[in-house]
Amino acid sequence: MDDNGGHINTHVGYHYHAATGKTKKVKQTDSHAAMIGYAMDGYGMFELLDEIGKEPLKLDEHRGHYDTIRGYHYHVGPAGGNQFIGSFRGVTGSFTASF
Repeated sequence: MDDNGGHINTHVGYHYHAATGKTKKVKQTDSHAAMIGYAMDGYGMFELLDEIGKEPLKLDEHRGHYDTIRGYHYHVGPAGGNQFIGSFRGVTGSFTASF
């Protein structure tokens, strides 16, 4: 794995196994964890810990939960867990983005 927590696989291309803090973060207006991206089912992905260093409580089997500001969203797992989320809650798809 590289410093970003990802590597290339001949079947799926480059993908991540861990959030290492090198991705762009979108700070939230409350103390909620920063957003770091979107999962392939369209739900937001947020860092493991919030601004005061606490992991969210009562995550479901997908590592997600609902709040009134962000709706349903995921929180990535710890780097040693070898995966960002448990599984997808929604239907996966594909999209194209330009940066």
